[in-house]
Amino acid sequence: MVTGVLAPQEPAVGDIERESVERWHPAVRVLFRFGFVVLGVGMAGVWLLHALLRTFGLSQAAVAEVARWTALHPLTDWVGAQIFDVPIDYTVTGSGDTAAKWAAAFTLLLAAVPVTVAWSALDRRRPNYARLYEWFRLLLRISLASALLLYGMIKVLPTQMSFNLERLVEPFGNMSPMAVLWAQSSLSEPYEMALGAAEVAAALLLILPVTAGLGSVLAVVVTLQVLLMNLSFDVPVKLFALQLFLCATVLAAPDIVRIVRALLGRAVESRTSTPLLSTPGANRILLVAQALMGGWLLCAMTVEAYDGWHTYGNARPKSPLYGIWNVTEYSVAGEQVPALVDFRDSPPSTGIPSPTERFRRIIFDIPQGMTVQRLDDSLVSFPARIDTDQHTVTLSKDTAHQWKLATFSYVQPQPDRLILEGTLGGRPVRMQLDQVDLAQYPAVSRGFHWVQATPYYR
Repeated sequence: MVTGVLAPQEPAVGDIERESVERWHPAVRVLFRFGFVVLGVGMAGVWLLHALLRTFGLSQAAVAEVARWTALHPLTDWVGAQIFDVPIDYTVTGSGDTAAKWAAAFTLLLAAVPVTVAWSALDRRRPNYARLYEWFRLLLRISLASALLLYGMIKVLPTQMSFNLERLVEPFGNMSPMAVLWAQSSLSEPYEMALGAAEVAAALLLILPVTAGLGSVLAVVVTLQVLLMNLSFDVPVKLFALQLFLCATVLAAPDIVRIVRALLGRAVESRTSTPLLSTPGANRILLVAQALMGGWLLCAMTVEAYDGWHTYGNARPKSPLYGIWNVTEYSVAGEQVPALVDFRDSPPSTGIPSPTERFRRIIFDIPQGMTVQRLDDSLVSFPARIDTDQHTVTLSKDTAHQWKLATFSYVQPQPDRLILEGTLGGRPVRMQLDQVDLAQYPAVSRGFHWVQATPYYR
């Protein structure tokens, strides 16, 4: 009979006594010490610390400063300069694969070696680390749950891959692999939400010991999927995705082995575990603490995701001029500039804008920005301020609008027509814009069909 494949059972009488007599192989003890330092303290512990600091309301700058020191700041600087010959910059860029991140990971591996050697020398007589192993698993569980809750909730509330209008007009070949992944994921909210729901489900199952086995197996599946996407589409979170996958694999390894044995028709005994604390009452309190920690993380990550959903996710405010607008007329100093010009034959004195200056389309998506598609199909975005009372559009170099590039007045004689007049590049410019019907793009208008006579592929 196969029982208890995924859920650990209460320790039988005598388990605590066996903890003191069972002797691990010396190589296993050394490997555990190294893994505890690297994966437990250096990776899972550091991530959980950062996550908790964010939930307690610490500023982004304060968390970044803590992250600099938990990255072994002075030693990592030396490793970057002496071993990799690269400067180490801890500036937060949105990338998890910066030189500083990779150098910090390498530094952690280097630092763990002398720590493991010293630990092994000082604690060489200890027969095993059965109880510390359970604490190690608890640390991995909570840390992995916090990461999966964060990344899961920003998909359940579509934020991570938010839909951007400019993707509808950007040539496919101009997109980076990551932009392709983000665009295709954002086109279907149910798909993105399903990805997030799997991550959230794994996280919630990891919180309590009774469901942690099932949660760890599901976590292996979802973290492997994330890792493969990051590797395949050059998403700059490869290092962290690998860390999550390692945590999930270490947690799930015993249960995966048991599942394979069960599928092969072999008997699988109930799995026992060493209690984390010495008395039943203390272990019950710890169990309640785990549940409270899980609830706190769920609430904090949900609030963070909800704020992001309304700030830059799919529930964000839209520009008052929302839409894609074709520039049907464009004049500079009263001279019409056609949309199709052989710029190679235009002498410099003609005053005709280059293909990087003449606007082909203008995209109004978010209230504080404007994106321009130029004649060569390239896209450039500007911080923008739209004043609906004064009917002006101000473009700037900075979001504070201290360095203005252009100010246009606009009129909207019809709902689908705009006329912009102002000065751009020191020259008077007038543009007439006609709004594009978004229904002409199958990516957003095609919808879902149960019955199709033929494949719709165009």
